[in-house]
Amino acid sequence: MTERTDDPEPGGAPVRSPAFRWDLALLGSLLGAVVCAVGYWPANADLRDALDVQSFPPRGGTYWLCWLLPLAVVAAVVGVLLVPRSSRPFASGFLAGLLLVGIVMCAFGYSVDSMPFYM
Repeated sequence: MTERTDDPEPGGAPVRSPAFRWDLALLGSLLGAVVCAVGYWPANADLRDALDVQSFPPRGGTYWLCWLLPLAVVAAVVGVLLVPRSSRPFASGFLAGLLLVGIVMCAFGYSVDSMPFYM
């Protein structure tokens, strides 16, 4: 027999199944966007310096590695939080905010790096 969630408990309060917490998802997405906005550009610059990648002309695997590696590392670390059910709303919101802002920053950075082609 399946358990019904609208039956009252002995105290009279209805039993509620845990739902997706949108407040935690929103908080996670805001924090993910802030983390990306503060740390993504310096991490990219440090990787470029460490790997001796020139910004112009923008090509090659190491160029794109410098853009993708910071996002992949943070996404992998936060992705572990998707396993426990209680942290899924926060972790999914964090990943969404981080990746969306990261994609926008990557597109902007690529356009800046390729700007001398158009001048």
